[in-house]
Amino acid sequence: MKLAVISDIHGNIEKLYTGGKKLKECDAITICGDISKHGDLNEIKKVIGEIKQVNKNIFAIPGNMDGENAVEVLEDLGVNVHGKKIDFKGYSFIGCGGSTTTPFGTPFELDENIIFNCLKEKIESPKKTVIICHTPPYKTKTDRTMFGVHVGSKKLRKLIEEKKPLCFLCGHIHESASTDFIGGTLILNPGPFRRGGIGFVEIEVNEIKGRIEKV
Repeated sequence: MKLAVISDIHGNIEKLYTGGKKLKECDAITICGDISKHGDLNEIKKVIGEIKQVNKNIFAIPGNMDGENAVEVLEDLGVNVHGKKIDFKGYSFIGCGGSTTTPFGTPFELDENIIFNCLKEKIESPKKTVIICHTPPYKTKTDRTMFGVHVGSKKLRKLIEEKKPLCFLCGHIHESASTDFIGGTLILNPGPFRRGGIGFVEIEVNEIKGRIEKV
C-alpha cells in the first residue's frame, strides 16, 4: 500500500497542479490538519472537493486552525477520521485532530491527555495501525521549531512507545518536515502542502518506508 501524506494546506491548493499526478498514483491520501487559513468551513469544503478530483480515498482530520466545527464538515464530506477507526486494505486508520495547547489560543486546541486517550482506545492491532494526528510527538525530527526547540507532545511519544503503531503521520510544525522513527514506528511530517511538501509512505508485509518530496 502506498499513502500520500499532506498537511497544513491553509486554503492554498496551487500545488495540486504540480503534485496531483503523484497523489493520484497512491492508494489513499491522508490529510493531517490545517486545511483552511482561519477555520472557514466553505474553504474546507472547496479544498477537499478539489483533492477528491485527484483521489477519492481520503482520510482527514482538522488542525488547530480549522476549528472544532470542521469535524462535522469532514464527516459530511465522507473523509473524517477524527475520533474514528476506519479499516482500509487490511490496515486501520485512526485519527485525532486539533492540537495541544499553543501560546496563540487557536480555534481547536485540546489537552494532550484527551488526544492520548482518543487514540489509545482505538488501537487494536498496533502493527496494522496508521495514526493521523496534527500534533507531532515530542523530541523527534518532526517537532522542532526554527529555534531548535522540541514542542511536540510527550503523551503522544509515550503512546507510540507503549503501543508501537505502524506509523504516525502529523504536521503542525511547518519547519520540521522530516521522517524519523520511535522504535519501529515511522514518524512523518510532510511540511506545508501550500509550499509543496508531500510525504509518501510505502507499506509492505515486513517493511515500511517514508520519504518527503517537494512539488
